[in-house]
Amino acid sequence: MLFLLKRTWPAGLISLLILCLIGLALRSLLGGGTELGFSPRAILLGLSVFTLVIVSDVTLHVLFCLLFGERYRRRHRELAAVFQGQTYAALLVGALMAGLGEELVFRGLGTNPLYLIGGGVVFGLLHHIRRSLWPFTIWAIWQGLLFAGAMYYTELLCVTMTAHFLHDLTGFLIFRYLNRPPPPPGYFSVSSFAPH
Repeated sequence: MLFLLKRTWPAGLISLLILCLIGLALRSLLGGGTELGFSPRAILLGLSVFTLVIVSDVTLHVLFCLLFGERYRRRHRELAAVFQGQTYAALLVGALMAGLGEELVFRGLGTNPLYLIGGGVVFGLLHHIRRSLWPFTIWAIWQGLLFAGAMYYTELLCVTMTAHFLHDLTGFLIFRYLNRPPPPPGYFSVSSFAPH
């Protein structure tokens, strides 16, 4: 569901505002929450977490390609196709929705391990799109747990906000690349470089 809201900028923007309001209201009701901790150090830590999550993504992608072959690649193409036509505005708003809104709700209320683990699982389940794409729901749960681990370790919301924003931005750019139209016939063919 949360994935689908990131396909267009209006839905992403409304969802971003709603998630931020829910997160801020819950922080107010519960008397605080995780420290925001905006600083150059926290942003660098966020870049480190982003790198670790991307390494995890690449590892899982390669492993699934090797283990499941074309069945997995077909599902991955199906996932990318969900974002076909996503504009740059939707791409940016979707990444902001992840980095700000989702982090405020799923990791911004504290560092209690039960909350972070539960939030990671719910986060992943709310990224479910449809039955045929169930592997990516499991993958989203794993990512939610990685972000939860980063929150538990650093206790700074800025770290996971930075990492999650960059992660989704990168993912949307990859989907945009995968959804590009095929080149016209003969474009960059070997014969076009041969001497005449």
